Amino acid sequence: MVYDFRELEAKKVEHMRDGEGHVFTKRVEPEDGMGGIIINTIPPGCSIGLHQHTANYEVCYIISGKAYEVTEDSKTLLEPGMVAYCPNEGKHSLVNEFDEDFVFFGVLPNVK
Repeated sequence: MVYDFRELEAKKVEHMRDGEGHVFTKRVEPEDGMGGIIINTIPPGCSIGLHQHTANYEVCYIISGKAYEVTEDSKTLLEPGMVAYCPNEGKHSLVNEFDEDFVFFGVLPNVK
């Protein structure tokens, strides 16, 4: 199966997961129920709030920009070419404190 994200319209989500500002998101959910595939853009000064993955985990490949992944224990700078992983039951947030958009590709497989 191939999904062309170029054909998807980004949805503006205000205060995603109780974060600051807004996030632009493109998401597909394959028919087999595997979970979700996303491309998110977090503008400068915006964030995805602290949230827990309870039925899935998340793998994020950083495409462009910089942001911090904040967990209960750490604050880690994310840059292009890096991969961030949040396990099932893990908590994290993504915070863009920089001057350019932060763009990442994410896969969120359901835990069965």
